[in-house]
Amino acid sequence: MDRLSLTAALRHRPFRLLYGGQAISSVGDWLDYLALVVLLTYTWGHGAGALAALSVAVAVPMVALAPVAGALADRMSDRIRVLVGCDVIRAGLALGYLAAPNLQVLLVLVVCKVSFGALFTPVHQSTLRSVVPEADLLSAMSLTVFTNQAAKVAGPALSGLLIAGFGVRAAFIVDAATFVVSAVLLSAVRLPPRPDPKAAAPDGAEESAGRTGLRADIAEGMRFIARTPALIALIGSVAATLFLVLTFDTLSPLAMRELGVGESSLGYVVAAVGLGAALGTLAISGRVMRAGPFVVLGVAQIVVGAAVSGIGTGLGLDAHGMVWLWMPIAGVLGFAAAGIMVVFPYVLHRETPPELTGRVTAIANAFPVLLQLAAPPLGAALADWAGVGFVFLTAGPALAALGAVVWLYGTRVRRRSEHSSEHPNPHRDDDQPPPPTGRADTMPDTQRLDALRAAGFPVDALTPGQLDALHGLSDEEADLLISVQLRLHATADEVEAHSGEPIIGGVLF
Repeated sequence: MDRLSLTAALRHRPFRLLYGGQAISSVGDWLDYLALVVLLTYTWGHGAGALAALSVAVAVPMVALAPVAGALADRMSDRIRVLVGCDVIRAGLALGYLAAPNLQVLLVLVVCKVSFGALFTPVHQSTLRSVVPEADLLSAMSLTVFTNQAAKVAGPALSGLLIAGFGVRAAFIVDAATFVVSAVLLSAVRLPPRPDPKAAAPDGAEESAGRTGLRADIAEGMRFIARTPALIALIGSVAATLFLVLTFDTLSPLAMRELGVGESSLGYVVAAVGLGAALGTLAISGRVMRAGPFVVLGVAQIVVGAAVSGIGTGLGLDAHGMVWLWMPIAGVLGFAAAGIMVVFPYVLHRETPPELTGRVTAIANAFPVLLQLAAPPLGAALADWAGVGFVFLTAGPALAALGAVVWLYGTRVRRRSEHSSEHPNPHRDDDQPPPPTGRADTMPDTQRLDALRAAGFPVDALTPGQLDALHGLSDEEADLLISVQLRLHATADEVEAHSGEPIIGGVLF
């Protein structure tokens, strides 16, 4: 992606405000997380069990609230007020960390803070799609992905400096300040009004819709996922990836401590992961994606698994005090992990219509995060039983093996896609004359939909309203859509990198 297209969305003031708030709070989030890890591991002297409890505390609100938050995001009219309120409350909860006397109180505060984050994320993602025109949406989403990864460099580095100079609690104060700045920026955003869903309800149905609307919206999102094979494969593979990652990732501070990495150097190792992920995000282009998203995903999983196996080998050999070695390995891990973090939202948004974005995104993220409830305790138990190195040496090869399976699946999907493009409609009668041009009623509906389907449009996943819009197209308009689609497939050199928040992990991922 060239510099001009990457920054195109910054021409729009509402996006600049949203983006500025997101960039500042993302740095604060990573500063906050590393400070919590240092507080538990180095200051309070807790071990694997406390780190697993922290990971579970982050996961529970995401699993419990994400589907409801996604449904609310798709129907909220005053999204900015919700975003500002979430930021202000999270600032107060971050300051509450300063007064936490023990692990139990700290975990309660973490659960509350993440709960408001679970509401903030889908609302923020829905808002992004309202403040830029369609032509600049790719730029907006790509900047979001890049910033989330760049924050992983700046946040831990700043946290390490603050902890070294002023103590771990200074990091919590700065994190609270980032939420305040984000709230100020967001309060200046002006959005076009959204129609009230209740206004469209038939007479006498408003009360019933109020009782069942959210439940029906969530069910609609789940049904859409269930009938979309690409989403099933994506969510399943990423869920398995996250499970394997979280068996070792929450143990990363213990692993680094065993390898001789001090509490100040830990921030730089984590920053190396973020730098690698940021560079990896920039390296993924349309040319890379033409290999197939699942091929890219599989290769990324293989490389991440190899890097994790390398760390496990170092633990087994007691390679103590070689920070210079673990930083480049962490960078390679981050570079490859970018493939996972980009492919997941890329396929998710490519397969989802805009009006379902909040629900589908929240539900799709909730399924992988659900495994966060089981993986960290399992990793902690294995570490207590056989050592931290054993967990890394088990999860790393398993992740590489999963990547090989995903890669094989991706190559099969790509071959099938190439075969379909060579033979777009095997049932077409070549002797049949081309359809006449004119108004919509000159081309039969089924023929028009077949032509759009053959060109790669997700016709079968469209809502009834979208299908009605397609039925209203003229032949010239349908031909134009197909022509543009074919040109995009042939010449696109940019990846449609949609992302809200990065996939939840622990320290290294």
